[in-house]
Amino acid sequence: DDLNMPYVDLYFTQQPIMLLCQILSYWMVYDRECLAERKDLVDIQFVSCMNPKAGSFMVNMRLQRHHTILTTFTPTADMISGIYNPILAHHLKSFDTGIQKQCDSIMNATIDALQTILNNPAFLPSAKKFHYQFNLRDIANIFQGLLNT
Repeated sequence: DDLNMPYVDLYFTQQPIMLLCQILSYWMVYDRECLAERKDLVDIQFVSCMNPKAGSFMVNMRLQRHHTILTTFTPTADMISGIYNPILAHHLKSFDTGIQKQCDSIMNATIDALQTILNNPAFLPSAKKFHYQFNLRDIANIFQGLLNT
């Protein structure tokens, strides 16, 4: 779940985060009904994420030491073109040469549309428009539609 969502209490701790720290540090929990009974946790994997635009951006160091930190960035126009241009060009080989020549125009229009959406404040996610998440998945959907022709 989002690591930057839990409420920070009076003592600057986050109860869900501290519970995760305990589980990841000791791989066991105590039964709340019978505190003498310990339950060992085995074969569990944890995956966490953080929202890059909202919430707290600091992760408790006791929790962070249990994770491998990976970060990704929005791909550049060259990266997107390098991925999808050969795929589209190969697909368009079965069409007339006039259509084949449109490959670069289609690619540039798609990249320009994505850049316009990403740089326009009207399309940024907010509390009311949380579903506005434009990324490489949308580009993939465009090219998936083109490849169905």
